[in-house]
Amino acid sequence: MDESRYSLRVFRETDFDALAAIQSAVAPDEPVSSESLRHMIEAFRQTANPHEIVVEDRRSGEVVATAAIFDLLEESDPKTQGILINVLPSRQHQGIGSYMYEILLAKAKERGASRLQCNVRDDSAAGRVFVAKRDFRERRRRWRSRLEVASGDTSQLASLVRTLASGGIEITTLSHEGVNDLQVLKRIHDLDVVTGKDVPRNGAYRPFSFELFRRVYLEGENFLPGAWFLAREGNQYVGVSSGAREPAQPHVLQQYFTGVRPEFRRRKVALTLKLMLIDFAKRNGYARIETTNDSLNAPMWTLNRGLGFQKVREVIQLECDLGEVTGERGPGASRAEPLRSR
Repeated sequence: MDESRYSLRVFRETDFDALAAIQSAVAPDEPVSSESLRHMIEAFRQTANPHEIVVEDRRSGEVVATAAIFDLLEESDPKTQGILINVLPSRQHQGIGSYMYEILLAKAKERGASRLQCNVRDDSAAGRVFVAKRDFRERRRRWRSRLEVASGDTSQLASLVRTLASGGIEITTLSHEGVNDLQVLKRIHDLDVVTGKDVPRNGAYRPFSFELFRRVYLEGENFLPGAWFLAREGNQYVGVSSGAREPAQPHVLQQYFTGVRPEFRRRKVALTLKLMLIDFAKRNGYARIETTNDSLNAPMWTLNRGLGFQKVREVIQLECDLGEVTGERGPGASRAEPLRSR
């Protein structure tokens, strides 16, 4: 990086617009708003312990790249640090990503980490070269999948709801249950903790605290309480499938987590909840539903594919052992995956 042209500094609260613009430029098929990024980053700062940096053009003051190193979320592994680096496409191949990587590498060693983890889009040739030169190795893959709402078949929904009701399971929404009812929210969090145990992951499970869960998923611009579908038996929630909005993609309904308590599985609870979400999208004018699937979670991908979801873009999760780092420099950029890929 030409230090006479560019300068490195810590991230400022005024940088969220630039951060959103860079991420949207790196992945134009998945734009994000500054409001969404601010909400998520501010929610996770205490838990993730991030070190956030930017590179700006000395002449114009434009922020041209952002990067961060952080503790992994929902995985208890103090020896592994996550990193992300995003460089404006027009400023790539100038050594900026390499320069920022060296800063993050030094910070990782300062924190006592023995491994680094990052995500790179499969269609990013520069990103794949960048991580290959630094001895990152593939661990798993995640992909965004899409359903065109008009093609979603919900004809069996009414029958499924009746069958579940005959077995004592009611389908409801967070809006109906009470978005301001603290006991309702705590029961939903309890369901999330229990079902989250079975989500495939590389490290040990570390569930979100109630406070963090509430702030991340039940507050902010993205929150759609009417798109949180719940299966309830008595006062216990036994299944959930939640949707959210992204202001930068107003015609896309984002599907978050779908989970069912182990003792209620194989009763088509997850299928019913997902069909409720498709029906919600139809009734509210959404053109598409997008979600994230995981190569370690074949059953959920099988369910989504059966509903008509199609893979549209793939992200590779990679790790490197810091004892094997070559330090070789090269151009490229990595991009963070959407939160909570399940």
